[in-house]
This record gives sequence, C-alpha cells and structure tokens, in this order.
Amino acid sequence: MRLTNKLYAQHIGWHFKKHWQVQGRRVPKDTGAAAELLKMGVQVKTSEDVLNPKTEPKLVEIVGASLKPIPEDETHPNWHSTACHLFGDSNVLLGGLPQAQVLTNSIEINEFPRQIDEAIFNSQLPKTLDRSVQNAIFSSQLLDAQQVKLPKIKLADRPAYNLPRLYGISQERRNRLLINKLLFEIEKLAGRSVTVRRKLIDNVTFQTSLIKDNDVLVFKISGDKLISSARPLDAIKGKFNGDLPDLYPMKSTVSMPKQHIYTENTFYPIRKDITCSHPHTLFTYFDKTIVGNVHGSEVSKTQFYGRSLLKAFVVAASRAKQLGDVPANGVLQKPIVVQCIQTDGQEFHFGVLQLNTLNLNTDSATKNYWFHRPSVELFSECSYQTGRLYLGGYNSEAFRILNAFYNNF
Repeated sequence: MRLTNKLYAQHIGWHFKKHWQVQGRRVPKDTGAAAELLKMGVQVKTSEDVLNPKTEPKLVEIVGASLKPIPEDETHPNWHSTACHLFGDSNVLLGGLPQAQVLTNSIEINEFPRQIDEAIFNSQLPKTLDRSVQNAIFSSQLLDAQQVKLPKIKLADRPAYNLPRLYGISQERRNRLLINKLLFEIEKLAGRSVTVRRKLIDNVTFQTSLIKDNDVLVFKISGDKLISSARPLDAIKGKFNGDLPDLYPMKSTVSMPKQHIYTENTFYPIRKDITCSHPHTLFTYFDKTIVGNVHGSEVSKTQFYGRSLLKAFVVAASRAKQLGDVPANGVLQKPIVVQCIQTDGQEFHFGVLQLNTLNLNTDSATKNYWFHRPSVELFSECSYQTGRLYLGGYNSEAFRILNAFYNNF
C-alpha cells in the first residue's frame, strides 16, 4: 500500500516528522554564554573539535632507510671515473666462444680430459637406469602440478599477431626438477663413499674484477646449483698448445655494457675454512626469454658455448682470489679446475676449465685451458600423443657424461 499523507496522518510518526522539519528551520540565538565563558578564561570548543580532534602526523626516522634514491652520478659512493665492462647473467658475448677465449686468455681443446673420457667409456650402468632417467624427464617436463602463465610465443611471419597464452610448467622449474632427479640417480650409483665428499648448494652468486689491457672487467654471475667437494680437482696432466682467435677488427670487450658505478670486490659463496668449499661442478640454466644479445637477436650456438666458458672462469677466478695466493704476475702456483654444465632442460653442454693464470693481457705467455665438446641433446621431444606420454630422440650419452663429471676427482 502506498504511503500517503492521509495514511501517515493516522500514525503519530507523522507528528514527529513534521516537528523535526519545523525545528530544523530555527536559527540558534546567541545567549551570551560563550562570551561569558571567554571572559572567565574558559575555552569554548565545538562538538566537532571534541569528537574529531585534529592531529598532525609525526615523522618517524627509520635507521638505514633512505627517503630519496641515490642519484647515479659523480656523487654516488661507488662512482669510478674509469668505466668498467660488465658481464652478467642476462647478456652474452657477441663474438661467442672466440671472444670468450680472448677475454679469459683460454685456449680451446675440443675433447674432455683423459680421465673423464675413460670414465665415460668404462662406465657400466644398469639396464634399468634408462627407464629411471625417462621417468625423471616425464616428471619434470609434463607431470608436475605447477601451472603458470608461460612466455608469449611470437610467429616470425606475423610478429604483430598475439597467440593465446599457454599455461604450464615454467622453464626454471623444469630445469631444476630435471637436474635434481638426475643427480639423485647418480648419487644412488656413486654410493656414500663419494656423496659424503660432495655438497649441493642452490642459487649461488659469484663476483670478481680483473684488468685486461687497461680495461676494467667486472663479472657478476649466479649459479643455479653448485657441487662443492672436500678436495679440489687435480690439475689436468699434459701440456696443451694453441693460439687465441684473432678478433680483429673487433675488440674483446664488444657488447659488454659500460658502467661507472661498480665495486671491485670479490665474492665466493663458501668460506675457505669450510671442509667442502672447493668448487667441483657448476650448473647453470639457459632461458632464451631472459638471456639474449644487446641487439635482441637469438643466442647462437657459439654464444651458448662462450657463456659456459665465462661462467666457469668467474667461479675459478673468485675462488683463486679468495685463497689469496695470486702472485704479481698472475700465474697460479696450483691451477684451479672447475667443471661447468649448461642446460636448457633439453640440451646439455659440458666443459672443464683449468685456470692457470689471472693475467689476461695479450702478452701473457701462460694460457688457461678450456676442454669441451659439442652440446648433447638428452631428448628431442617430450609431449602427449593420443593421450599418452611420448619421449622422442632419447639419448643416454648426456647422462653418462653427467655421471662421469660427478664422479671425477
């Protein structure tokens, strides 16, 4: 029923409503009470002042916090007049492996050290191991429960066309799961006598700085997994001769960005007084959506190899500086050997670096040694076909080399 005046008149609420309407039009009269109170020194406040008092915010000084960002100019505490050439995780060398050789003063040897080749040839793995490795591939590539938005897929013929976004396992998680499962299988084969002398560390950081032909080089890299050992790897026996590539007219620091703000500190993630502090094998993951050239092109095969060499070199150089036994000429009394494995979850590149000197000048007579072979694919395709798991192009050679690297002393 509609509420009308006649209907509302039968209820006393109508009288209250009209009363408030009339009283709301009244103008308050000054009774003089406020003036009398002011004469007596009593402060008069309104109801708003009592219910909602005005408060001024207080500034709290936080120790160590800066309200303004530090300007990146000459006033920065880490500013240097001489710019450095920086190498990090997201960039690669334009010249690839030849540029990495010149930059690290390393000669290339297209084979593994003799003890590793013998370990690969003489390894007798159980027949059931291939099935375990294939299950590890399925678990890391397809059967994990993670579902995140994957990077965009671009078509070369239609660069402006946006394909539907896919969800699945991230590249970083695939690589981490695969390496962990493969190392688990290797540790079961090696036994406690070997694994007790190994330690696994995830997400490690290395930093060092060197001088090459009056150029300051700063290296800041990260390793996704580091295997440390209770004793260092033995120096590789034999003498190896070779010449460094000729990069003319290109310079060895090309495509390395310059920066005036840097530190010349050296950082190795493990203290030297810890038992298992010697570097053994470094695992680094390759993700093409993160790592690329400064001009935006795809990473080539030789740039992929050069990244492995630089990663191993930074680990060995930071360890040599931490030990503090580097003479003035840069030649180490005891070489440092570091193994490096770079993978994108499907392709594996294995390399061994023997650091003989930190003198990177072109007139240095002593060279470093870089042993490596072409990369090996663990598999060519891992997907679902007709609703079933499918693994194509499985190659057990990658696992055999990984097993030999882990058991190397």
